[in-house]
Amino acid sequence: MPGQNPNNNFRNNYKGLPELIRLRAEIDKIDNKIVSLINKRAKIAKKIYEIKAKNNFEIFDVEREHEKIIQLSSQAELFPKSSMEQVFLEILSGTRKLGGEIKVGYLGPEGSFSHESALRIFGSASSFTPLKGIDEVFKSVAENKVDYGVIPLENSRDGLVGETLDSLIEYTTKIIYEVSLEVSFAFLSKQKSFDNIKRIYSHPKAVAQCSRWIKEKFGNTVEIVYTNSTSEGANKAAEDEFAGAIASEKMAKILGLNVLERQIQDFWGGRTDFIVITSKNNIHCKFSGHDVRVALCFSVNDEPGALHRALTPFAKYKINMKKIHSRPDKHTSRYNFFVEAQLSNIKNFELAIQKVKKISTFFKEFGRFYHRDIS
Repeated sequence: MPGQNPNNNFRNNYKGLPELIRLRAEIDKIDNKIVSLINKRAKIAKKIYEIKAKNNFEIFDVEREHEKIIQLSSQAELFPKSSMEQVFLEILSGTRKLGGEIKVGYLGPEGSFSHESALRIFGSASSFTPLKGIDEVFKSVAENKVDYGVIPLENSRDGLVGETLDSLIEYTTKIIYEVSLEVSFAFLSKQKSFDNIKRIYSHPKAVAQCSRWIKEKFGNTVEIVYTNSTSEGANKAAEDEFAGAIASEKMAKILGLNVLERQIQDFWGGRTDFIVITSKNNIHCKFSGHDVRVALCFSVNDEPGALHRALTPFAKYKINMKKIHSRPDKHTSRYNFFVEAQLSNIKNFELAIQKVKKISTFFKEFGRFYHRDIS
């Protein structure tokens, strides 16, 4: 009935439990206070966005939002830390919308791990656009069709995503954020059992990460069809009666597929790092800190000891390298070395980089950014 108090039914059902009724009333008061404070916060935030607009400041303040989420979630006691993080992410996201719409492009379609990462970075109040390929994400960011792009950078088992490195070199975008997301795969299908599965759709990386499971379950009886993303594979499986897909379990709900098996990856604890890129020039993070990183790429002459000489400055100035990968350049005969390092001491880093540049035949810094592990 309109205007009916939902607490009346509760009180009628629990007449013999006065302590429960009293505690429930306390919760109601706290909930009302939380809503009142969120509204009060929004009014103040709106004034901040008006000041930002006048001074041509960006709506998304990556430094402040990162530090707020870390600081506030660390205060969680009985309430789960990951839930506290999610609560404030959504508060920040909803409040940010008062300043204008944030457009985020990601490697799609909907339900991909890149989509999940984008949601865990920007919150659900942002505007999300699925894009068909990594190059398309970079192009959309470079042409200002979207404000930010989210793409995979590295998988803990299979290493660097080569197309991402190629695009980082090709485009003038920069990295402003990185998150590490735990990735698990499920087998999805229109079928209710494995008996009639003839094809498996998925991204090559996902197939590689589930290769042992595929062999044990199917042997050599199925065709592997590679797709641009795991979510694209799930979409294809939704259109193919005799197929299945290796993808995020969330895709089953989106597409109405059956989950035939969960956690099918060969190794537990696998993580994928996703980066946020932008072409905006007025977004910065602080110069150094244990959670601040820098990504760069360099090449050296093809001669004995050249790579050793380029890496020596990192050791000399105590720069902690978190990643290093080599990849042939798309347009030349050189090899590019991708490095991600912890930016704990800016002075030491600058000294090291001066020496690396002198040795290098090619050098490009991709950005200085915050890193956050997402549980």
